[in-house]
Amino acid sequence: MAADAQVLEVTGPGGPRQVRLSSPDRLMWPDAGITKGDLAAYVIAVGEPLLRAIGDRPVTLQRFPEGVEGEEFYQKNPPKGLPEWVRTVSCRYPSGRRHAQLVVDEVATAVYAVQMNTVTFHPWPVRTADNDRPDELRIDLDPQPGRTFTDAVEAAVALREVLAELGLTGWAKTSGNRGVHVYARIAPTHEFLDVRHGVIAIARELERRLPDLVTTSWWKEERGERVFVDFNQACRDRTIASAYSPRPLPGAPVSMPLTWEELREAAPGDYTVRTVPEIVADRGDAWEGIDAAVGDITPALAWWDRDVESGLGELNFPPDYPKMPGEPPRVQPSKRRQDKPDEEYMGPKADRDAALRAQWRMALVPPVPPMLAKAVKGFEAKEVAGQELSFEPKWDGFRSIIFRSGDLVEIGSRNEKPLTRYFPEIVEAVLANFPERAAIDGEIIVQRPGEERLDFDLLSQRIHPAASRIRKLSVETPAQFVAFDLLALGEENVMGRPAAERRALLEQALEGARAPIHLTPATRDFELARRWFTEFEGAGLDGIVAKPVDLPYEPDKRAMLKLKHERTADCVVAGYRTHKSDEEAIGSLLLGIHGPDGQLRSVGVIGAFPMARRKELFVELQPLVAEWDEHPWNWAAEMSTRTPRAAAQSRWAAGKDLSFTPLRPERVVEVRYDHMEGERFRHTAQFVRWRPDKAPAECTWEQLEEPVSYDLEAVLGADGGDGRGDG
Repeated sequence: MAADAQVLEVTGPGGPRQVRLSSPDRLMWPDAGITKGDLAAYVIAVGEPLLRAIGDRPVTLQRFPEGVEGEEFYQKNPPKGLPEWVRTVSCRYPSGRRHAQLVVDEVATAVYAVQMNTVTFHPWPVRTADNDRPDELRIDLDPQPGRTFTDAVEAAVALREVLAELGLTGWAKTSGNRGVHVYARIAPTHEFLDVRHGVIAIARELERRLPDLVTTSWWKEERGERVFVDFNQACRDRTIASAYSPRPLPGAPVSMPLTWEELREAAPGDYTVRTVPEIVADRGDAWEGIDAAVGDITPALAWWDRDVESGLGELNFPPDYPKMPGEPPRVQPSKRRQDKPDEEYMGPKADRDAALRAQWRMALVPPVPPMLAKAVKGFEAKEVAGQELSFEPKWDGFRSIIFRSGDLVEIGSRNEKPLTRYFPEIVEAVLANFPERAAIDGEIIVQRPGEERLDFDLLSQRIHPAASRIRKLSVETPAQFVAFDLLALGEENVMGRPAAERRALLEQALEGARAPIHLTPATRDFELARRWFTEFEGAGLDGIVAKPVDLPYEPDKRAMLKLKHERTADCVVAGYRTHKSDEEAIGSLLLGIHGPDGQLRSVGVIGAFPMARRKELFVELQPLVAEWDEHPWNWAAEMSTRTPRAAAQSRWAAGKDLSFTPLRPERVVEVRYDHMEGERFRHTAQFVRWRPDKAPAECTWEQLEEPVSYDLEAVLGADGGDGRGDG
């Protein structure tokens, strides 16, 4: 059992601070017997050099509530209840949004972070006075399989020489694992993009000098057995574990600053939470002089310009970045057959697929992107008429292709990232109901407790970093899987077969399946499909999908048809968010409708405007900008009513700022929507027209079309029609 909380007295600039440390006996590194109390003592012992690395910088915290062997998450937004002496700073993210981040100005703040089970500190390469202009270069030398720490050291020594030629002083530290990090202080004179270009130029020069050792290839399949120079660590909102940060690895290693002489003989495993305090006490901080060695990025940018003139351009950005000007295609080379000869890229992919086939013992292995659908306007659309189609309900959940081979289960997603860990109850159901080897396409759904309808918000809550939370929700709001297509069965890939054949095989494969595994109803009866389109919406479904009966399965192609509900509503414009690329252009407009109690409810957003119109709207709306004390959503937020302000930070997209500028609710707009999810438009609404003839008070709940109530269990059981025999 954990010991009672302790109160630590930590020396600060204005005198001692009292920092409460709960559960000091909690094991953070069980293998090494290192506790939370030990971690706090370490932070205090290396406090001065740690502050040299992270002080006066925005810091992201890497937290482990259950120790390093448990779940982890990165925290960018400062937690609630910060001590009054803890400082924050507003940062701008790649999306263009802003929100606050923690600043570690004193050792007590670092200890406070440890109280929150922080293991690793990830500071930005900027100071708080100007967090748009980096004051240091950070170059991550990452040995690929087949290379070692010794190889990374060799690359680092050569990198030091390259930096010196540019007038920059290099400083080295271990990554805490197999790699080496090289830093150089620079004058904060250039934006992130310029600094990134300087790093790319340096990396390319290093690659020219050591082509057999070093690579700048972004795609792993092209790197081979070389040391990768990670240039993307120079991007905005990209961070590296700080100097003296512990790492969540066996033995509690530390990212350790070293002299260049020490680096040549170093063994990364020697530098741990237990050993580093004594090393620092004996010889001081190897980076003590780093702040005095400030160079200029300009010569590196001259190299960048030289490379651009010779035909070398931009390299890939991180995958969560918006598409950037001049960026190469965001698809791995093995999938770009039109770009390169086969012999240049097929080898690595072929090797990978062969290994996966051996593991899964199937002709088809994950990940596989799902086949998609294009929207058509109802049953009268020309794409629908005159075709032999099979109609199915359109389920409102998480699209997923589930693979099973013996005891192996992988739940794929729309973006090909696995969802397996979030739905343990589905994994269990797959093992009980799927054939021994199969790949089945379908939808993961969650039913609202006590009601016969789907709830997408409850489903979204299942994507959570904490395993304990996932386990709890899997019992309280268990998910179900609705199957609607078959990709592989046994050792056969059936994607090339017609849809009608795949449906028949799917029915056979799931003949004995029981809840929570279901087979979606399907029919070729046009009139029955029309009735489903209306009735099933009351159970929270999202329309109808139509498949040509002779359609093969075509991953990532919009080969199916989706018929969705389309309605209009008059809404009050209650606020706006600016565009990610221009703070004087509208990104989205926030919509409200008056509920039965007369209060203005937040129902969604619209945002599809040409850029010229976005700028015009920004000017038009300025006279309507309101103070919060005169806005209807100010008091609503205090009452915990769901409003955009009440959810000013999104827990689903860490770092995504959802705050907005309030407007006096005087302007009315007509929008197009498909259906409601609770009190919100399920999908982003579409602009139709402005309604100057409408008063805001006329925008009420009564205008919304209420779908016919329908029993979800009846839909799942195909009681609405011939669910199994005619697909």
